[in-house]
Order: sequence, then structure tokens, then C-alpha cells
Amino acid sequence: MPRNNYYSSDYDNRRICLFPFPSFTQFIERKRDLGVYVSGCLFALGWWFFIDAVVLSSSTDNVMGFEDWICGISSTLGMLIVNSIDKTRLTTDSFYGNSVATKARFLLFLGFALMAGGLAGSVTILILKHVVPEVGPNLNFGIEEVVQNVAIMLSSVVLWIAQNSESEYNYNYL
Repeated sequence: MPRNNYYSSDYDNRRICLFPFPSFTQFIERKRDLGVYVSGCLFALGWWFFIDAVVLSSSTDNVMGFEDWICGISSTLGMLIVNSIDKTRLTTDSFYGNSVATKARFLLFLGFALMAGGLAGSVTILILKHVVPEVGPNLNFGIEEVVQNVAIMLSSVVLWIAQNSESEYNYNYL
């Protein structure tokens, strides 16, 4: 059978489509990269929701103040702290002198406390500022703050898992 220009030299006659579908093994091999990309998308999506609420609030009489910003800033700082800690530092511990693991655990606790405080603060602002006075068109501003903080927390978890996952097939030389 003569070859057309559409067929490559590695064409398999058992295939149905001209272009091969990506295999799932490619995703498994690059799971760290995929996790980092998903984490970045979640983080950007969280801040996108908040910036959307800020822009929409400027067109209404309910302008968002500094108390609305502090929750997202707190969650972002917590994410930076949590994901700057090396997972191997949490398990290595010495009985004498300065303990690296104790310091790493304290920083991990501080990061999670900042993220939990940001989420709790956004829920508190949602209730006290948007639900209790009256339920109206401004309720979505509080909901978007909560969505922002949940997305930042999920981003932190995905990044923590992606950065610290070890594959038996990959060797890290750096």
C-alpha cells in the first residue's frame, strides 16, 4: 500500500485516529509539574474571585475596606510559609542542641494557623458584614472572599503534595 504524506513512519495500522491520544503515563510521569500547575491555577482563581468582588464593589455603595483584604493576605502568607518548608526537615530530629524539626514544625503550625485564620476571618466577615445587616446584592462579596481563602488553602495543599511527593522512578540530583 503506498504511503501518503499524512502518515508518519511510526504509524500503527491498528489506530483509528490519525493523531495519537495522549497516554495517561505521560501525566503520571509529570505529576509534580501537573500538581504545581493546578496549584497555581487555584491560587490565581482565588485572587481572581476577590479582585472581581473588589471591582464590583467599587461600582456600588458597599466599598470593600482593609478588613476584607487582610484575610486573603493572611492566607497567602500562610501558603508561602507552609510551602517553603522541606518535608524531610519535619522528621529529622536530634536530642541535643537546636532542633531543626521543632523549628520546622513550629513554622508549619504558624503557616496553617495563618491560613485557618484567614478562612475563619473571611467567614466572620461574610456573616457580620453581609448576612446579619440584610441579605441583598452584597452577599456575593462575602461569598467571593470565602471562595478566595478556600482556593488558596486548596492550592497550598496541592502544592505541598506535589513538591514533596517522591517517585521511585525519578531521582533528584539537585
